[in-house]
Amino acid sequence: MTATALKTTIKKQLNNVENETILRSIYAMLKEVLQSEDESSMLTSEQKHKLNKTLAEHKSGKLKYYTVEQAKNIIYKKMKK
Repeated sequence: MTATALKTTIKKQLNNVENETILRSIYAMLKEVLQSEDESSMLTSEQKHKLNKTLAEHKSGKLKYYTVEQAKNIIYKKMKK
């Protein structure tokens, strides 16, 4: 079942629930899950902003990448100077 189908089914079922205890339990569970998803991110908003900026630069082709061998050669050359 897709996420959209699940949401539709859950909405229909919730409309039929009259028991307040069940509704409170569902609410508490959803609140806990959504809150833990927000807190599970180990990045600060500043870090997320920098990451998104770097990703945009990557997608636009502005970043230059090196293989491990190329990086080693660059480092060795700079160390010899």
